[in-house]
Amino acid sequence: MDIDHEISADNGFHTEDTPTRFVSGFTRWIEERADLRRPGAEALIEMCGFFARTEGLDEEALRIVAGLTGADPHEIVRVYRRDNTSWAETQAVLDAQGLTNLDEHLDTIGLWG
Repeated sequence: MDIDHEISADNGFHTEDTPTRFVSGFTRWIEERADLRRPGAEALIEMCGFFARTEGLDEEALRIVAGLTGADPHEIVRVYRRDNTSWAETQAVLDAQGLTNLDEHLDTIGLWG
């Protein structure tokens, strides 16, 4: 095989220049409630979702999410902490005993069962 061959859709390889987005349960929760027509909404949602997962949300970020969703700051904190807990539990299962736990996890969510 010629390694200099160009990768393209024409030769069966899919190429895409779409950047990867950070998406979590919390970002989806915001998207369900936000007016996505608002200029910059998608970037704000992604930014808030990332910070909620990595650092928690400060007062300014809580105001941003409240402005996007109309939700009370206490509800926002409850939702992102619940999402973080769920994510951490999933990571613990996947990290615990390698492929055995991964197989069990996939069975529970119905991908292979």
